[in-house]
Amino acid sequence: MKLIGLLALLAVLSSNVQAAGNNESRTSAPDTSSAITSLINDAKKHFEAGESEQAAALLERALRIDPRNPILWHNLAGVRLQQEDWSRAANLASKSNTFSNDSKWLRVRNWVVIALACEGMGDKNCAQEARKRARVLAST
Repeated sequence: MKLIGLLALLAVLSSNVQAAGNNESRTSAPDTSSAITSLINDAKKHFEAGESEQAAALLERALRIDPRNPILWHNLAGVRLQQEDWSRAANLASKSNTFSNDSKWLRVRNWVVIALACEGMGDKNCAQEARKRARVLAST
């Protein structure tokens, strides 16, 4: 994966930790929101340490607590993208989009993940369409 893409991915994962804190009251009761925040923070640490499978396992555990949390789906898509698991990354980002109706910028980032995954699969048409959707959404 390109270094710039990986750095952007890390920035997204870092910003999503804060974003998850802003959305907790919407998605979870207070007891579960702190558990989700803790799991996200732990996943971020594992991801930054190069332990992507552990990061994915923690995000999947958080999704069992809050399966409608679009940030969790997005972060898991980012981990799968880093692992070059292109198809899963695209599917997970798409799943995040189904739950992110109130977050235009999360949907934009999901389309970017989808575009990168399509590029990884060698599907230029898919990548072009995903980039177009990201640009259109960002400009509205």
